[in-house]
Amino acid sequence: MVGDAPTGVGCGGFSEAPGRTWLSRSRRLPGASVVESVTSGSVLGGAEGSLRAAVLAGPGAEVGVSEVVGSNPLGLLASPERVRAALTAAGYADKCRGLLTGAVTTVLVLGLCLYCGQGYASVIGRLWPFLGGFNPAVVLWKSVSAAALSEARARVPAGVLRAVFEAGAAAGAAAVGAGTVGSVVFGLVLTAVDGTVLDLASTEAMRARFATPSGGRFPQARVVTLVACGTRRVLAAEVDSCGVSEQRLWDRLVSQLQPGTLNLADRNFFSMDRWRTAAATGADLVWRVKNGARSVPARVVATLPEGSELVRLRESDAMLARRRKATGCKKAARLEDMLARLVSFIVTVTDEHGRTTTSKFRVLTTLVDHEAYPAEQVAAVYAQRWQVELAYKTIKTTLRGGNRRLRGQSPELAEQEIWGLLTVYNALVDQAVTAAVDLGIDPDEISFIHVLHATRDHLRPPCPGCGHHPDPADLIAAITAAPRNRTGRTRTAPRTAKQRQTQHGHNVTYTIKIIQSNLPRTT
Repeated sequence: MVGDAPTGVGCGGFSEAPGRTWLSRSRRLPGASVVESVTSGSVLGGAEGSLRAAVLAGPGAEVGVSEVVGSNPLGLLASPERVRAALTAAGYADKCRGLLTGAVTTVLVLGLCLYCGQGYASVIGRLWPFLGGFNPAVVLWKSVSAAALSEARARVPAGVLRAVFEAGAAAGAAAVGAGTVGSVVFGLVLTAVDGTVLDLASTEAMRARFATPSGGRFPQARVVTLVACGTRRVLAAEVDSCGVSEQRLWDRLVSQLQPGTLNLADRNFFSMDRWRTAAATGADLVWRVKNGARSVPARVVATLPEGSELVRLRESDAMLARRRKATGCKKAARLEDMLARLVSFIVTVTDEHGRTTTSKFRVLTTLVDHEAYPAEQVAAVYAQRWQVELAYKTIKTTLRGGNRRLRGQSPELAEQEIWGLLTVYNALVDQAVTAAVDLGIDPDEISFIHVLHATRDHLRPPCPGCGHHPDPADLIAAITAAPRNRTGRTRTAPRTAKQRQTQHGHNVTYTIKIIQSNLPRTT
C-alpha cells in the first residue's frame, strides 16, 4: 500500500508500519534509476511505463518499466536484459501474476549460489532491495517467504539458468586473453578441458536421473568444462549423470574450440576420432597420451633435432570397432592417417632436502614446427592444464563449500543449481580479472576468497540515509586492497586424502628432460 509519508521517515526511502509500506518523498527507489515524486495526497506518476503503471497492472504483469531498471549491483551476476533473454531462449513464460516472476526467481537462484550454505530467507532478505530492475512491483513489498521461493524455483526450468550461463560465457570469451598476464603462449590463448563430479541429494527421483558410483553414498552429476587457463574462466560446459563419461560430454563440447587457441587435455580424452574432430575446429592441441608402446596408434616418422618426434597417427582396430559401435555404422571406413608431433619428457621434482622423484609424460601436439615451438616449452605449457583443476577446487570448495551437497532435491533443481554455480563463478572471476588488469598483474595473484567475501559484502541494502547503492568501483577497490596470492613460490603438496595425513606441502624445483619415445618406427 502506498500512502502519505509519515513524519520522521529517513532518507532510505522506506519506513515500515504494520501492514503498510511507505514511500518517502522524492527518494530513489532501491534498484531504480529515476526518482518518483510522492507528495501528500498524490498518486504515483501516470505515464506509460512508470512505476504507477506497473503497480496498477498487478504483480508480475508484462510492463515495460525501463526507467526503474537502472544501475543495479546485481548486474555483476546477470543483467535484467540477459535474464529476460535467457527466459525467452528457454521458452519460459510466467503463467501467473506474482512477485516471484521467472526473472526474479532466476536472480534469487544465483543469489543462493553466491551465498551457499545460507537459508532461503537470508538470501531473499539480502537481495530483495535490488530486485526492482527485474520486477518493479517488488519495491512495494517487504519480502516473500522461503516456501514461496521454493515453489517458484520448481517452475523455472534448468534451461533458463543454462542460457544465462552461456550468454555470460559468450560475452566474456571474446576478451578472454585480452589484457591479462599468462593467458597467451606462442601467440595462442591457452584453454584446458577436464571433468569433475558433484554430490547430489539422495532422493528417489535423483537416483533415477543421476547414477551413484560404485561404493558411493550419493548420486552424482558430471560436469565437463572448457576453461581459459590465464583467468580460469569457464568458457563452455556440459552437465549430465556421472554414468556418462567425460569423453562423451567432451564430444558435445568440442565445437566450442576456436582458432587462435591452444587446448590442453589429459590422457583420457585422446582417440583418433576425437583428435581429428578437435583439430578440425582450427584450434591447436597439446594433449597428453598414455606411455605404453601400444597405447598410441602411431609410428615415428622422424626424430627432430631437439628430441621431439614426428609421428603418423593411424586409427587402430580397437578404436575403429568402438567408433562403429558408437555411431551404429558397422561398415564405417577407417579414418585417414594424420601427421602430428610427439614430445616425450621426464619431469624431475627436487625438494628442499635434495630428495627427487621422477614422472614420465608424453604429449601429442598439432604444433609440428620444432623451431617455432621448442619441445621444452611445449612440455612446460602442459603444466598449465592444472588451471582447470584449480577452477574446480574453487567452485567446489571455496564457492559451494567443501563436503556440501547441492541443495536441490530434484534433478531439475540440481541442474539449475549447477548452472547457477558456474554463472556466479564466472561473475566473480570477472571481478578478479578487472582488478588484475587495473594493477597490471597476473590474475593468479588475486585471491578468489577475497573476491567472494568482497562481493558478498558489496551486495548490501542501499544506504538508509540517502538510498545510495554500492558503487562498482568500491568493489574493485576492495579486491585490489586485499592481500595477494604468493604466486612466485614453487611448491608441491600431497594429492590424496591418505597422503595428506602424513605429508605436507614443501618447496620444490622442476627439471624437464626431453627423451625419445618407445613407439615403433617406420622403415
